Amino acid sequence: LIHMIRNSLDHGLEDPDERKAAGKDPMGRILLKARHAGGNVVITVEDDGKGIDPEKIRAKAVAKGMVSEDQKLSQQEIYNLLFKSGFSTAEQVSTVSGRGVGMDVVKREIDNLGGTISIDSAVGEYSRISFNLPLTLAIIDGLLVRISEDYYVLPLSSVESCLDREEVITEDDRQKGHIIHYRGHFIPYIPLRGYLEYPDVDSEREQVVIIHSENGYYGIIVDEVIGDNQTVIKNLGKVFKGARAFSGATILGDGKIALILNTGLLSQLYEETKSKEKV
Repeated sequence: LIHMIRNSLDHGLEDPDERKAAGKDPMGRILLKARHAGGNVVITVEDDGKGIDPEKIRAKAVAKGMVSEDQKLSQQEIYNLLFKSGFSTAEQVSTVSGRGVGMDVVKREIDNLGGTISIDSAVGEYSRISFNLPLTLAIIDGLLVRISEDYYVLPLSSVESCLDREEVITEDDRQKGHIIHYRGHFIPYIPLRGYLEYPDVDSEREQVVIIHSENGYYGIIVDEVIGDNQTVIKNLGKVFKGARAFSGATILGDGKIALILNTGLLSQLYEETKSKEKV
């Protein structure tokens, strides 16, 4: 957080004269925010400075040989270049930011905590860095679901609705891919049984839980929705730090253990898995 705030001071905010010329208040502003998002907490550092110029990042990456000149990149992919080791757009090193700590170190620390980091910006207007981190030793309202004989918890704050499979998935949708027709929109869905590598069993009782995440809506297919469950989150520990699909675990009333799904990251991890399978 200190590194991000220093970056906003040094790279983000312009000099007072430059801000006046751009029609801004000569006094710059940096906002530090925190909010709950399902079973996670989102911490945001935002400034009203010059923003992050994707073209400048791309040009620097080309000059360093990180990408080819004709390679097509989305804006988010260009932002992700900032997390590469040794990458910096600063023309000169200052005592405010840098100091040998790059964005790659920040990302590594966030990864170690089981979280994610994202960038949003508009040139000349603002820059926003968001950390999405799992909560530990906290109590959340959860939705208890079942796959085979095992139980999982979805943070209730990220659950939009629960539906029977037949209501939203037709045979035509299956032919087109993992797509749900939900309230006039087509959204992707994750067959949780397949993703977690359970044996494939055709169940007539399957239900779909619609999830609202930072990246939009998606569905999760489970064997059964049990109901609401107030959940005490327990850390999985360092041994399971690579299990990014889960943000923690909880002990149910009968002594069984239920893993808490990381709904903010699950759809991204599923897409990564599908991409690897295609390769």
